[in-house]
Amino acid sequence: MNKKETATATLEREEDEVVFEEGFTPISNITIMKKNSRYVAVANKNLQINELVEKCSFMITPYKPNEPDPRAKFLANSLPVFPCSCDNCKVMGPSIAIPSGNLLLIQFSKNPNLDIKFDTDNGIIECRANIKLRKGDEIFINYSSLYPESELEQEALFKENFNAHV
Repeated sequence: MNKKETATATLEREEDEVVFEEGFTPISNITIMKKNSRYVAVANKNLQINELVEKCSFMITPYKPNEPDPRAKFLANSLPVFPCSCDNCKVMGPSIAIPSGNLLLIQFSKNPNLDIKFDTDNGIIECRANIKLRKGDEIFINYSSLYPESELEQEALFKENFNAHV
């Protein structure tokens, strides 16, 4: 087969046709502002308890928080993790996730006003208000809730919050 015949045969394969799948529309009720020389996320409207504040996609990194690699420690301090119940995650910690959207700029707090939930089937993170928020209120999240203390807690967290495929 010459180059022209190969190119023609390649184009005729079914998997080379463009397929458009229904996706999701990112949602953000957040505005990013500069405050005291740092960027912060604030509510861009009044939000009720359990109202969707941010919906974005995410990807999993190869890093885990308990690795000796300093890059992993740095990422674990600023990004959410994707809990898993596998034996490797029980030792090395859950995989670090990189979210899209404004979630990257939401500040950490031990008293968060957002709850985070992963939809693994669709690769989406949803953050919902856990208190009433007024327009202009700074948004906070606590990623430490994604770090279970024990293997039993890790298994329960995985089953409770994630679409586990066993």
